[in-house]
This record gives sequence, structure tokens and C-alpha cells, in this order.
Amino acid sequence: MFRSRLAAAAVVTTMAAGAVVGIAPLAMAAQKAAVSACVADLQSAQTSNNAAIADDQANNPAAARTHNVATATYLLAAIGDCQGQPQVVGSNILTATATNATALVYNLLGASSAALSSEQATASAITQALANAS
Repeated sequence: MFRSRLAAAAVVTTMAAGAVVGIAPLAMAAQKAAVSACVADLQSAQTSNNAAIADDQANNPAAARTHNVATATYLLAAIGDCQGQPQVVGSNILTATATNATALVYNLLGASSAALSSEQATASAITQALANAS
């Protein structure tokens, strides 16, 4: 009876150790997969800017304006969250902020085609920032 309990305890200990060894790499992989606040802000800005582009392509400056404001909000957050990133990231964020502001003005004036050009420049700057951010 003592041997069976000892064997059962050994099996449980081995299974627990195996579970820890098997789960620990998964936990570390999940931790590495977490996105930095800088990258999350830039991805949100990219999504919002893409929506503004789609709105301007559909000649809907009112909806594009809303997305321009959201993009500006995400870019402003990125300015703070991307401190410590390579200088090229900050430069691209500032470029994206300026071209997004231009797109917003064009959308306020109802000039979707002009806004579209600025939004495409914003998309390029955000893409460059994302390529260099971590």
C-alpha cells in the first residue's frame, strides 16, 4: 500500500513538472507576442486612416472627417508612447500627424480628392513608423 502511494506521488510530481516545463515556454511566447503601446497606437491610427481613405474614395467627407479626428487622436497618443523609439519613428509620426491634419482640413471643405492624397501620405508615414517601431 505504501509503494502504491509512493508511485502515485511520483507520477503526480512528474506530471506537474512536465506541465510547468510545457507551459512556461507558452507563457514566455505570449509575453513576447504582446504589442507595445507605441505599435498599438500606430496600428490603431493605420486602421482609422484606412477607414478615412475608404470614406473619401466613396466621396463621403463627413465620415472621413470623423476618421481623421480618430487618426489624429491615435497619432497624438503615439507621440507619447513612442518615446525611446528610433528617431525615424518620431519623424514619421510627426509627418503622419501633419498630413492627417491637412486631410482633415480638406474634408472640412468637402474636398475628398485632395483629402485622399493627404490620407495616402499619412498611410505611408504610418507604415514607415510601424516598420521601425518595436
